[in-house]
Amino acid sequence: MTSNRQVCYRFDDTPPEHCSIIGSCASEPLHLNQRISREPIHTVTFTGWSDPVPMGGTSVTASTIESYEIRVNEVLPSKGIHKVDYTTNFLSKKVNHTLTEMTLNLTSDKPRLYCLTLEVEDVADNVRQCRRFILVDKTTFIETHPDQPFQFTSASPDTGYIWQTHHNDICLSWKEHFINKFYLDNELLNGIEASPHGLITGTYDQISGVLPVSGNLNVHGIVKYMISWKLNDGHFTSEIVVPDFLNQTFCKQLPVVDGEEYTFNVRSVDIVNNTFQESRTVFIDSSPPFLNELCVRNTKQDVQCKSLISDMDPLLLGVRSLDYHSGIAKLHWFFGKRGARNESEILETGHGEFKQVN
Repeated sequence: MTSNRQVCYRFDDTPPEHCSIIGSCASEPLHLNQRISREPIHTVTFTGWSDPVPMGGTSVTASTIESYEIRVNEVLPSKGIHKVDYTTNFLSKKVNHTLTEMTLNLTSDKPRLYCLTLEVEDVADNVRQCRRFILVDKTTFIETHPDQPFQFTSASPDTGYIWQTHHNDICLSWKEHFINKFYLDNELLNGIEASPHGLITGTYDQISGVLPVSGNLNVHGIVKYMISWKLNDGHFTSEIVVPDFLNQTFCKQLPVVDGEEYTFNVRSVDIVNNTFQESRTVFIDSSPPFLNELCVRNTKQDVQCKSLISDMDPLLLGVRSLDYHSGIAKLHWFFGKRGARNESEILETGHGEFKQVN
């Protein structure tokens, strides 16, 4: 006696797929409510996943999604490319296919960069992974480095970079002046290594947007500078973003006139949106001082500003000098016969003082 029984096997070797890959949706494979946050509680969603039909199969051969699992690992700071510590799970949660949202508690006593890996598994044990990164930082702030200047490089060094003695562009520099000390000591914004098994590629990895695997351009945690300025006692202009912020410099062609002053305000903004601002003022004076009068007096008379009289008693000579803008810092005197071989000593004196010559 014999009997027959027909057994059907469904062969599925195709891993789950997200709708954004085939262009049927605009959602992300793994969406975080925030990528950079001061708060530890975060909601992540993972809608739009399906189990595609295997090549050459029919719709019934797709085994369907079975579960979703999220593992959280710390990204370790380093001077070069960051490594993800996959050896220790900071957090791990798994749900069945009916749930497409999780709440994660990423409490930490210091700023940390986390890697969130989503693993989607179908009934046939095929898996697809994707990952995103999140920075949790509620403690850092921006400060200034006392040894790094913030000054007008277009101004004269002899005046402490305060007076600009030409009518060209006004230029500032604040290299290394604004810093977030934590990110100065802990480089967390560099590029991140590829997944160790090489299976997370394309948009399943964080290749664009905030905190990409390629890293974030920054200056010790600062990601942009905003700048505004005002003339004399006027109002500040609207802020603009400093172009090419990594140079930490800014030049602007402005209508400059002797006697005017410009005040510039630079506001630094870091990766966590902390801000810190400082202002500097530059004074414009490109006109040289001029000698107003040549004055003489003898020891018994008051000062008389007139032509030099040769037969007077020993003289006290003085020059009244003016500079309407920056003022007179010092005077250099020369007294002697024109064309004489032995020139008189150059005398330095303060404004308004006299030097006796016999």
